[in-house]
Amino acid sequence: MQRLRVRLRLPWWLRWPAALALAGCAVAIGWQAGLILPVTPLPRVTYGIPEGAPAPAAQFTARVGVVDGDTLSMGGERLRIHGIDAPEMAQICDGPRGRYPCGEAARAAMAGVVGRGVVACRQLDTDQYRRRIVRCHDEQGRDIGAELVRQGWALAFTRYATDYVAQEAAAREARRGLWDGRFDAPWDWRARHRP
Repeated sequence: MQRLRVRLRLPWWLRWPAALALAGCAVAIGWQAGLILPVTPLPRVTYGIPEGAPAPAAQFTARVGVVDGDTLSMGGERLRIHGIDAPEMAQICDGPRGRYPCGEAARAAMAGVVGRGVVACRQLDTDQYRRRIVRCHDEQGRDIGAELVRQGWALAFTRYATDYVAQEAAAREARRGLWDGRFDAPWDWRARHRP
């Protein structure tokens, strides 16, 4: 009996191929008999936000640069501050000492509020120019949009939000920033100066 077992034993280099062939035959017979069913495909993964769904409120902290009085930059990306509108960079206003570039003054005010440039933001939406619409706070926890409106260097953009109407009224009454002279609202200035 011992000799018979030795003689039927396959050489080492044929054992794995024989086992695989036997397994393949078993799978083929099981498939034909209906014992093995095809694997159902996994659901398709969709990356990004589905069309029509609201954008999630993404929170992030970043070191930013100042583009103008209502826009920050994070790398190559633009962050538009929610609920405010500041003078355009080319906009000129009348102040107590004569005409001055109020867009540049608004940018300087934004730089003063942002300070070292580290802000904590929450994305609220994306605009038609693919900029993130964000609400940001500086390192002291101050709302950047509220502070710019309070200082008088930005207006509450009531077309989109009424968050900063009280700060604008206080700045107007105290004649701070833009309110210490005459100026065109940024949306009116853009309507006259852009095609």
